[in-house]
This record gives sequence, structure tokens and C-alpha cells, in this order.
Amino acid sequence: MPPLLASPEPRVLALGASSLVRELERLLAGEGLYPVVRPRGPGAVRATDMIVLDLSAGGQVALDRLVFWQQLPEDERPAVLSLYVDAAHRPLALSVGDAIRVPYDPLEFKDRVIGLARWHASWHRAVVATRKLNEARALLRETEDRLTRLEARSTTEGKNDGEVAACLAHEIRTPLTAILGFSEILKDQRFGPIGSARYAGYATDIHRSATHLARICDDSLSFAKVESGRDRLRIEEVEVADVFDRAVSMVRGLAETSGVRLKVEVEAGFPALQTDGSKLLQIVLNLATNAIKFTPSGGSVKLKARVDRLRGAMVLVIRDSGIGMSPEDVSLAMRPFGQVGRSILGRPQGAGLGLPLTRALVERLGGRIEIVTQPGVGTVVTILLPRSIAEEAA
Repeated sequence: MPPLLASPEPRVLALGASSLVRELERLLAGEGLYPVVRPRGPGAVRATDMIVLDLSAGGQVALDRLVFWQQLPEDERPAVLSLYVDAAHRPLALSVGDAIRVPYDPLEFKDRVIGLARWHASWHRAVVATRKLNEARALLRETEDRLTRLEARSTTEGKNDGEVAACLAHEIRTPLTAILGFSEILKDQRFGPIGSARYAGYATDIHRSATHLARICDDSLSFAKVESGRDRLRIEEVEVADVFDRAVSMVRGLAETSGVRLKVEVEAGFPALQTDGSKLLQIVLNLATNAIKFTPSGGSVKLKARVDRLRGAMVLVIRDSGIGMSPEDVSLAMRPFGQVGRSILGRPQGAGLGLPLTRALVERLGGRIEIVTQPGVGTVVTILLPRSIAEEAA
């Protein structure tokens, strides 16, 4: 017989004569439901989804076998199906759960056992998952209080935006990781169905929000590292066409759901760069993502690479046909945590670190960023980079 906790399937505990145990084993063979013989202590009861209780030997005497069950909190008690002979025992049986009279139809008995066990297993998973999410929410509320105090202290101590962002991101990461884990288990229903489809929907919403918040934390930490100069460059030979391909593959899903066309053009003979490939990918990815977010359905985003021989620069251009920005919007968007008020309904929003982080990364690679934009027309972001970064700059 498999160990009590080895199977994700519902577990059945038999409280009665050995003949009841044998009957359950015969009926439930191949159903993934395992009777447990001679339970020892509350642990066996707690780890069970259902108890089959034989009252035929005598009402109250048999109910005394449920002493461990009665000691458990109500939301941890397994379902109970009682077998009774005397009609006088039926109310007693129903007081702890469902009941079926002996003699019974074996098929009806089997269906009742399987149905109750699987219903309870599903319900209990939802209860446990909800409890875990509540614990994570409590941890998040506690962290929010610490964040408020930390932000106030950072302001009085004169810390810059990057340092504040890093502190806040570190503080919020612990509860956020817990929420991501719990909600992912719920969303994917890894341990079986959790009942109402609403639970899965709520879990998906929670996971999406937590993922978004995790991305903000990561951006905050990246911004703080780049701004402080603590991040080291890894200089390598980088093909811009490969960077564009990787970025497009990562944003294609967002573009398709947004109804935005993606185009890529790399000038013939565009040379390989000696630069930090991961940082260049992050720059392109940030700009492409922003362009898609602010481009209505039916619009387009184009990534282009060319050589500006007059200025001796390698030029990357991200052009969109989106809603554009005013000069005031551009100034706001380039400030840490500055957010332009207008957006496309339903598109994911950030913390206002995308453009400041991108500019910091570009400057870290020895380049500069230029933005030309017009409301209602679109935006063109131009990145000018050197062909090679000197090793000592790393």
C-alpha cells in the first residue's frame, strides 16, 4: 500500500472492522483512493480527505473513534460517510457527515465514497491555498508599513532616487516571492482542481499583478546598480541583428495581443559591436515594449540599425506610430518614477523607470539617447553607440 502522503489523489481512512477495510480495498482498487488501516494519532486523520465510519457495531461506541477528528479545526476535518443499520442511528450519523444504510448497493457505496473524497480534497486544497495567500497578504501589509517608514527616512537622510528604489525593491521582494509561489500553485491547479473556476481566475489575476510588481522591483534594482556604477560591463562581440531577433521574440506575444505589427531592418554591412550584449538587449527590449504599449491596435513598431558615418556612430532606431508625447511628457518620462498620464487602455503599465533605466544603460555603454515625438503621430527613439567600448571602461 502506498504511503499516506505519497499520492496527490484523495485519501480514504476506514474506521471499522477489518471486513470494512477489505471491502473498501476491493471497491476502490484502481481509483487512486487508499484506505488506511489502524490510524495512530491525529496525524493520520489530518492527512485524510475522507473517513468511512462503521456505526453498525453500535452508535456512540463507534463515534468515539472520531475523537481525533473532533479535535481538529473545522476547516481541517475530513468528510465523513457513516454506515448504519438501525434507523435510530441515522440522525447520529448525519450529525458528523453523510450516511448510508446497511445493507447497501456496492456501486452506490463506491460512488458516494469517491465523490465525497474528491470533493473534500478539492475543497481542502482551496482552503489551504487561501490561507497561504492570506499569510502572504499579511506579510505584504507588514512590508508596506516598513516601506512607508523607510521612504520617509530615506528622504530625511537625503538618499537619491536610485538608493530609495533599491531599498524599496529589496523590502518588497520577500512577500512578493511568497505571493507569486502561492498564486502560481493555485493558477496551475498543480495539486488538482480547486473547485469553482473563480478561484483559478482570481489566482491568475493575483499572479499577473505580482509578476508586474516583481518586474518593477527588478527595474528598480537595475536602475540603482547602473546609476551607482556598481554594475560591471561584460564586453563581447555583439551582432545587432541577433539582439533584434531576441527582443522581437520576447515582445511578439504582447504585440500580437495588442494588434501591433513588428518590423525589423538592419542595414547591410552593419558591423558587429564590441559592447555588453545583455545590456544592449535590455535597452532594445525596454524601448520596444514601451513602443508597443503606447501604440493603438493596427499600428506598427519598427526596429532599425544603421551606421551614421558623419557622426561615427552606430545608430539603433525604435519608431512607433503610437499616441506620441508632448515635450512636457518627455521631460516627465525621463525622470525616475515619472509616468505619462495617457496610455492605451488595458496595456500593462510600469513604475516610471523604463526610460530612465534605458538612458542610464545607454550612457553606461558610452552612448546617448535622442527622442523625437509628436502627440497623435508617434515616437522615434534614436540610440547612438560607439562601435567599441574600451576594456578599461568596464
